Amino acid sequence: MEMQERLLRAKNPFARRFGALLAAGALDKHLSELRDEQIGQLISDVVERDLRIASPEAVISSQASRRLLRSGAGRLKQDKSPPLACPKCGNDLLLRIGIDEPDCVECVDLGCGYKVYISDPEVQ
Repeated sequence: MEMQERLLRAKNPFARRFGALLAAGALDKHLSELRDEQIGQLISDVVERDLRIASPEAVISSQASRRLLRSGAGRLKQDKSPPLACPKCGNDLLLRIGIDEPDCVECVDLGCGYKVYISDPEVQ
């Protein structure tokens, strides 16, 4: 995604058009290999951050990401009951669906740095 964004800003018109098309194709291929939960996490992380909070697009995007993050039982992945509090600092923990790394539980306080990778037997 970063490469595609860089190419779209390139001064050379050939690089801007042709390079961006190649990067879009590579991104499309990579996305087709991801699980639904990973796509839902990407929507939440990448798409929703650029939308106005009360816009119809934000509501639709939020609904789509929540649906994709659901497990086969219809519950959100966060319902799998990860530990509720960080053992280092006591803040909340957040389940992150991995895109280029395994799923993990991490502290909401970025300064804390607590992160534990988890394995999902349904995915393995």
